[in-house]
Amino acid sequence: MTAPAAGGPLSGGGAAGGPLPDLVCLAEVAWGYFRTRKRFLLARLARRWRVTYFEPLAFGRGNRWGPRLVDGVTVVTVPFPKPGTSVPAYNALLASGPGRALAGALAGAAVRCWLARLGVRRPVCLVSNVYAADLLGGLRPRLVCYDFNDHPLQFPTAPPWTEACWRRLLARSDLVLSVSEAYRRELVPLTSAPVITLENGVEFERFALPVGGPLPALAALPRPRCGYLGKLSDLLDVPLLERLADRVPGSLVLAGPLPAEMRAPLAGLLARPNVHYLGELPYADVPRLLAGLDLGLIPFQAGHRYTTGIHPNKLYQYLAAGLPVVSSPIADVEADPAGLRFAADPEGFEAAVRAALAAAPDREGLRARARAHDWDGIAERLDGLLRSHLARVEADARGSRASRREDA
Repeated sequence: MTAPAAGGPLSGGGAAGGPLPDLVCLAEVAWGYFRTRKRFLLARLARRWRVTYFEPLAFGRGNRWGPRLVDGVTVVTVPFPKPGTSVPAYNALLASGPGRALAGALAGAAVRCWLARLGVRRPVCLVSNVYAADLLGGLRPRLVCYDFNDHPLQFPTAPPWTEACWRRLLARSDLVLSVSEAYRRELVPLTSAPVITLENGVEFERFALPVGGPLPALAALPRPRCGYLGKLSDLLDVPLLERLADRVPGSLVLAGPLPAEMRAPLAGLLARPNVHYLGELPYADVPRLLAGLDLGLIPFQAGHRYTTGIHPNKLYQYLAAGLPVVSSPIADVEADPAGLRFAADPEGFEAAVRAALAAAPDREGLRARARAHDWDGIAERLDGLLRSHLARVEADARGSRASRREDA
């Protein structure tokens, strides 16, 4: 099976109408798990590249074996090493060096087998899964691009050997993309590869002009409605959310994946009568959720090592929806009098929420800020970066071969 070019905002194809170049993504999340940066970008790049997306096993989420075409992208499930699963025997296997070597060998064999069956040779590799770093040698990629969106050490399931995998991926990369300028500064000393900031974004029109109106589930909830959209992870400031639920009138609305390890820490918050958890919504419903809110929240733990450097999609989704936003500080992102406020402590955050609810938001000003972060433009930039760096790497390789011939 091969994947044809798919629809999307990017135009063009192979040189002189020839075959599309191969782009292979080694990912740490399933394609269908919550809309991620990779899914937004790769679905757009599929007009100019033949894209193959290797996703890990997702225990309990219904794995599908064999290639399938989704959004113009060929998606294949392979057994990448994946620590912290819900299967104790598998976790025990990965806890030992020989077990990790076995898991890595199986994953590498699966990737190579599928690439051979799909007719993919010497691809450009876009890698976000640090546990796939050791597979790259067997793929003979033309270019290795590490897409750094989340810090691999931020996850509670990350074992001590994660950092070694991360360092090997940085050493193997020809190009590193950083989701934020703050993380770019951290990455520059760790790699000899160019590190370029490529921020997250939003499907602007989808959020600025939602289809269907606000979600019916919001209709009966008292206003004002303050909402958080996203994974309910350990980076959330749970005491802050409890404070807002207890002290700010109206409704606190939460929507997104709830990891097993967060069920107990969030139990008290979710039991409050004015807190409404809507679960993991279909992506088509997310703009409708935001259309029914009065304020968007990004209540991460202020000053945490893994929160100040983030650059979350939800920021631009809120802004595109015309929602004022109160957030914990995000490095290198400036406040906006149109309705973006930052606060570094619980008292300041509560005060900012009250001020935002009392003010008349400049919705068009907020949308104007989001428009510059549309995924179409970000995908165009990524396409250019991959092609320009591939040309540079291959020119360097030709120069090295010519130099060796002259020396001989």
